[in-house]
Amino acid sequence: MKAFIKKTVTNYLFLSGVLVHILVIVLFVVQPFLFYKLTSKVTNYYYAWQKKQDYHALTQGKKYTLTDEINNVFYPWQAEPHSKVMLQNFEVNGIGFSDISAAVSALRTGDELFIAAGTYNIPLTISQNDITITGIGHVIFQRGVAAGKGFILSKGNNLTINNIECRDIAVRDGNGACVRHEGVNLTLNHVFFHRSQEGVLETSRQAGVIKIINSRFERLGFNGQAHGIYTNKASLYIEQSLFIAAKSQGHAIKVRGKKLTIEQSIIVSLSSDDSRLIDMPNGGELLVVNSLLGQGPNSVNGQMIGYGLEGMSHQRNTINLIDNVIYLERIGTNYLLALPKDNSLITLTQNNNMIIGEDSSHFTDATNTYFSDRAELGLPLYPKLPNSFCDSWRYCPIN
Repeated sequence: MKAFIKKTVTNYLFLSGVLVHILVIVLFVVQPFLFYKLTSKVTNYYYAWQKKQDYHALTQGKKYTLTDEINNVFYPWQAEPHSKVMLQNFEVNGIGFSDISAAVSALRTGDELFIAAGTYNIPLTISQNDITITGIGHVIFQRGVAAGKGFILSKGNNLTINNIECRDIAVRDGNGACVRHEGVNLTLNHVFFHRSQEGVLETSRQAGVIKIINSRFERLGFNGQAHGIYTNKASLYIEQSLFIAAKSQGHAIKVRGKKLTIEQSIIVSLSSDDSRLIDMPNGGELLVVNSLLGQGPNSVNGQMIGYGLEGMSHQRNTINLIDNVIYLERIGTNYLLALPKDNSLITLTQNNNMIIGEDSSHFTDATNTYFSDRAELGLPLYPKLPNSFCDSWRYCPIN
């Protein structure tokens, strides 16, 4: 009797198992999306687990917020001291104004607008040419928007902005900028643009030049359409400046103009969800020299530098990467360079770059030196950066 019961139970379990497997197979054939959904969940779970393991290895088990990283790696931005005495909040040609709109209306070609230390919410529209805006002490522009575009709407040519902090700029179309530049030529000297949809958005009708010197762009970007800086026609020159943690799949720097030159500067993701550090979608002349580039573990795009990926439109198409320190620390596949399939018209020169991390692109070069990770080179653990890198700067921001 016991043998009969045992055999009956065994047969039942066998037949039940067969029927269940047949039912599952039929269900997946009739409803294939269920199979894809199941496998997708398993795959995503594995990738999430693997990412967690890789991040643990990168940080040696330490957990950081993005704010922690920024504070641990960089000194806070400081406004430049100034000896000028301000009797009122605004001054033009020695005349004081208590109202910003009146001061802007008094501007004539070649004038300088001085602004006293404080926080201001009323945006500026600058239509005159050759205007300079200078903050005396710590001047903060925040939240105000001119014509639904940005805090400073620049319609004139040759605008210069000195010693200004700008933050929290957002508009409905997602392109809220600290400076919306519609004229030709812009110079930014010791500015701090952060926590906004965009730092600078240039929409000029004519090609000009934007110069960024001794400045800081931090946590800028929106929904992959807004970036730290975005030029449509202007060439861009950057010197001794800092781009930190572009956000929301934005690029740190996107240039459609014919030239982008970056000298003695730092562009790093840390653990933000940025996209590329540098994007020149239509090609042109790219020079990056004596700079530090670092893509972090949570960057959405594995390409650090994108070039010509939306079609080449410039006569000269050159890439020069010289004497740079480059961290490829995104969890996943990393590509230092992403070029179009037909790159025969692009002249690529690399010389004496130090690459930390695996570069999966096909553009490695014998003139570079490659290291698997920070430990092999004896560098500080993530997210620290070597503070000797910017010793020669006017203000070295590395803590």
